[in-house]
Amino acid sequence: MGNKKHQDAQPEHDAKPGRTVNAVVNAMEVLRVLGRAGKPVGVHAISSQMGLAVSTVHRLLTSLVDQEFVVQVPETSEYTLGRGLLELLGDMVRQFDMRRSLRPAMERLNESTRETVHLAVAVHSQIIDVEVLDSPQSIGVRHDIGSLLPIHATSVGKIFLAFSPQFQSMLSAGELVLSRFTPNTITEPNELFEEIEKIARQGYSLNLAGRNEQTAGAAVPIFGFNGELVAALGVSGPITRYPTIEHLENLAQEIIAEVRTYSIPQRLNLFAQ
Repeated sequence: MGNKKHQDAQPEHDAKPGRTVNAVVNAMEVLRVLGRAGKPVGVHAISSQMGLAVSTVHRLLTSLVDQEFVVQVPETSEYTLGRGLLELLGDMVRQFDMRRSLRPAMERLNESTRETVHLAVAVHSQIIDVEVLDSPQSIGVRHDIGSLLPIHATSVGKIFLAFSPQFQSMLSAGELVLSRFTPNTITEPNELFEEIEKIARQGYSLNLAGRNEQTAGAAVPIFGFNGELVAALGVSGPITRYPTIEHLENLAQEIIAEVRTYSIPQRLNLFAQ
């Protein structure tokens, strides 16, 4: 997990209850200590390495055990990495495999449309770009890997609303923040439900100046072998090149044609009929 130096650990007075950021930083450092050790480690040894009070380290370990990121060895009362961390790493590996598998299709779309192509996934309640190919044109839409995307105001975001029961439940419960970015942003839940029902029927999402008045885009869902939504693949460009819904519908059909004809090694079931 890397050779992070001990001086990066937070001092004891920074690790008070309620200091959420410092608690997270310290918890991550506990995981690093356990990872570097390669064997179970006692609470006093962790405390000594991190320069934190034993009581503080014990609270951190208790929280990590609750999340299954750490397990306690019954025979010695020492701690080691748990399956929760392995599951998280497994999710990261699957995302990497998906990015690698879809990269050729994204490259062809990038070449044929000459627009920005991006792949987004859901991490808890956030939509995040995990792969981006920028437009080769001097004027284009910029996306950054790791950027958070508003679920209701982007074409890839609305894919998750349309095909993910989890996000539909959150929308019904009023748990999603529906900020207004432009006059075209849909912020009323009932109107948004109508939009995502249409997306679910047609199999693609369009976004005309919903997040930025100067940009437009289209996106399609990427389904896993079990039929579950795993990602959204989108193409974004300046609104000057996609001024109408008809322009975006043509773009969506181009994305669909590319995805349907591409063979995914991991057997991702793309638009299976």
